[in-house]
Amino acid sequence: MNKQLQRLATAATLAFAGLTAQAAPVVVDVSGAQSINLLGEAGNTVWLIDIGANAVLNSLAWTLDLNAFAPSVLSEMQLSFGNSSGLDLFTFAPGALDSTSGSGSYAGSLDLTLLGVSAGADGQLRIEFSEGFKDFALNVAEGQWVSGNLSFDVSTVPEPATAALVLLGLGLIGAHGHRTRRG
Repeated sequence: MNKQLQRLATAATLAFAGLTAQAAPVVVDVSGAQSINLLGEAGNTVWLIDIGANAVLNSLAWTLDLNAFAPSVLSEMQLSFGNSSGLDLFTFAPGALDSTSGSGSYAGSLDLTLLGVSAGADGQLRIEFSEGFKDFALNVAEGQWVSGNLSFDVSTVPEPATAALVLLGLGLIGAHGHRTRRG
């Protein structure tokens, strides 16, 4: 392989390495969120967080302190996350095995790689805090997310324009190499 082709191959390798998805943590402080109604009902605490267009969630780790107001119980407090449409959400209850009212602390993690959870084209991650069972009247809080964090490991996907620019650059390098060999 001549030197020009070696340079072109090196440039292509570096360019495509720069286009691969980059993983980064997105940490969300959940302090003060309330569990109010059933999933999808008006009145729930809903947050939209920009994580990048078509970003993919690889994992979730949490450290949380919750308080369920009697007769509601900790196992009913849940959160759902996914794209901004709210139609493709993953739901979990940190205190799923805790059927008591009052306070509870929870920590753990989930591997999300096989679930295909992503933000969608608008880059918005939707997080909704809700109840698994409604004990009180509509729009009355049944629990408080007292403190804690959710940490999502997110792989960002390069913008199509970035990929197009890299391919254009590689084309120009190739054309230059072709002209150099002919001259």
